[in-house]
This record gives sequence, structure tokens and C-alpha cells, in this order.
Amino acid sequence: MTQIYHQYKKKLSTKVILLGVFIPLVTLSLSYANAESYPDIPVPFKYGTGTRINNNLYIGLGSAGQSWYRLDTDKTSDGWQKIADFPGQPREQAVTVALDGKLYVFGGVGKNAASDTQVSALNDVYRYDPQTNQWQPLATRAPRGLVGTAATTLNGSQALLLGGVNKAIFDGYFADLASAGSNETQKNAVINAYFEQKPADYFYNRDVLVYDPAKNQWKSGGQMPFLGTAGSAIATINSNLILINGEIKPGLRTTAVWQGKKQGTELQWQQRPDLIAEKGAVQEGLAGAFAGISHDVVLVGGGANFPGSWKQFNAGQLYAHKGLKKQWQQPIYALVDNQWQVVGKLPQPLGYGVSIQDKDKVILVGGETTDGVATSAVTQLSWQDGKLHLEYLD
Repeated sequence: MTQIYHQYKKKLSTKVILLGVFIPLVTLSLSYANAESYPDIPVPFKYGTGTRINNNLYIGLGSAGQSWYRLDTDKTSDGWQKIADFPGQPREQAVTVALDGKLYVFGGVGKNAASDTQVSALNDVYRYDPQTNQWQPLATRAPRGLVGTAATTLNGSQALLLGGVNKAIFDGYFADLASAGSNETQKNAVINAYFEQKPADYFYNRDVLVYDPAKNQWKSGGQMPFLGTAGSAIATINSNLILINGEIKPGLRTTAVWQGKKQGTELQWQQRPDLIAEKGAVQEGLAGAFAGISHDVVLVGGGANFPGSWKQFNAGQLYAHKGLKKQWQQPIYALVDNQWQVVGKLPQPLGYGVSIQDKDKVILVGGETTDGVATSAVTQLSWQDGKLHLEYLD
């Protein structure tokens, strides 16, 4: 997978956006004047992963290769510090959950070994201990390939993993492309056969996977009562998880939002309002969006989709995004009183970065902007006094 990266210039001044209006930080009331902004990460960063443990943010993998970085939010002036390199193969779209003070990294898409000629959906698990600055591969395998998976924890001691592609179909697609070699006719036949299927025929994962680190075992958390998704955003609020949009097949996203609550060993699901569109636009659904919670309000921003894909799909074209251009998104949405509102815009169209929940702040780390260009920017979202507050270095 060829990556194109661009290092953005280091920013100089901090700004806050209220409802999309730029306001210099120094003009805000005292309660916001001391708001902390976060430094850019050392490398352009997309398709990576990360989370928070106590006052430290951790990010790595994706376009950072095997590198990982830590930011002490009490000492942001020290910048991001490099920690021990990841010992496994480089990968994109891994997911990370903090459990009992350690990082657990699951799956992703990459090579099983350096000698492999093609990528596949990975299902391995690694643990990082901040006390020793050491990684350890764990003797376990997830029961599903973990690409496009959403992950979180509701109790801090077990991980919940939801959605993701079907490993056999996903791996088979790349194997068939490799077999076609430079024969364009065969390659096009493989591509068309792969994309011209109904959403249910991709068999995206509908099982809720529960990982227990104390026993190093996997359990079932039940099954989602809707089509499996890939690239969904996820957030947790009051012991509930919120699963937001995601693709239901390659190139086609859903606008659905679901809430899952732990009851016994399984999740019980109820549908929340679908994500709305900006005025005069059509909401195509989002994959690779950022999401989190601020003062009991769900915030969602960025992501990407293919405008026109639902129109083509509803007209009977299963290859729904054929001939369409991928578009990275900028709007930010808030779920207030069970209704979605468009409340602002990101500084630039952005998706496929890392969302990290930090108390009532949502930290957006990296991502890619238009045409897949990776960024090293870090942005902070919060909801205060009925308004969106957006902080970043500019």
C-alpha cells in the first residue's frame, strides 16, 4: 500500500472555534483562557491507533510504522515522547483499549511476517506496560480478523470489539488480485466481483467480542441486531456504548446510530436517531469519523464517504461507489436532547485518525485530509454552555 505523506508546518498560535466562528483564545473568559492545547505529533499520522492511561495519551502504528509516542497532558510543553517500538509487524487500522493500566493492541491489516507478499486481516494481540516500557505478544488470537473494528471498554477490565470485515473474504480479495498479476482483464474481473455484492454478502462481523485480559480469553457478548459495519466511530456514555455509522459494504456507509448497554453477558441494543446532513446536503453516512463524549453530549466529526453512492445503490448499482470520488468531511455534529445538530466544522476535512476521550474533552489525533494526505495536527473538542469549543494550534 503506497502512502503519500505531507508534514504540516508547526503552528504558532492557539485559537478556539465557537459554533464555527474563529475567536482568538486570549479574548475568552477566564475559565477558558487557561485551556490546554496539544502539540502536533512528530510524524504525519493516519490509520493508527491509541488511547489514554491516566494523564498520558498514547498513539502509534499506521503511518508511524512500528513507532509509538506518549504525551503527558500535565507536561504538554515536553511534547510527544517516543516509547518502545512495537515488536510486531507494521499495520494499519489496529485498535487499542486501556485495561487495568496497560495498553492492549488488537489486529489491524498488515503482513503476518516480513517475508509475506500480501497483507491480510490480523487477529493477534499485544500488551504494553507503561511501568516497564515493554511490549509483549500474547498467546491468543481473536476469533475474527480485526480490520475496521471498533473497540472500547465499559468497565476498564474487559475489552469490547465490534464490527470489522470478514477475514476470509477480505484476505481472498487480495489473494485473487495477486494471482491476477499484471493481467488487467483478470484484475478488473476480481474488482468487479468483489464490489458488486449486496451488503449482507460481505459477512461483516456482527458478533460482539469480549476479551478478558485476566484469563487471556475471548467470550461472546451477543450479536448486533443489524448489519455488521467497518470503520464505525465509537464512544461510551453512562455505561453505554454508542456505535456511529460505518460502512456496510465497501464504498457504502450507513447513517444509523446504535446504543448498546451491558445486560448480563451481552449487550442490549436500541437505535438512536440517524445522523443528519448539513442543510441542503445529503448525509451519505461516515466511515473513519472521530467521536467522543463531552458533558453527556455525543460529538462526531470528520470521516469520509462517497457522495452519490446511495443514489447509485438505490438505483440498483451494487458497485455503489463506482466512478465516484471519495470525499473527506469537515462538519461536527452533536447529539443534544436525542436530536442531532450541526454545531461546527473541523479546521480541515479529516478522517481516519484517532479519537481519545480525556474526561470531558475529545482529543483528535492525526488523520488524513483531502486525497489521503496525512496530518500531524492534534485538535480538542468539548461541549460547554450549549456550544462547541474547538481548540488547536494554528
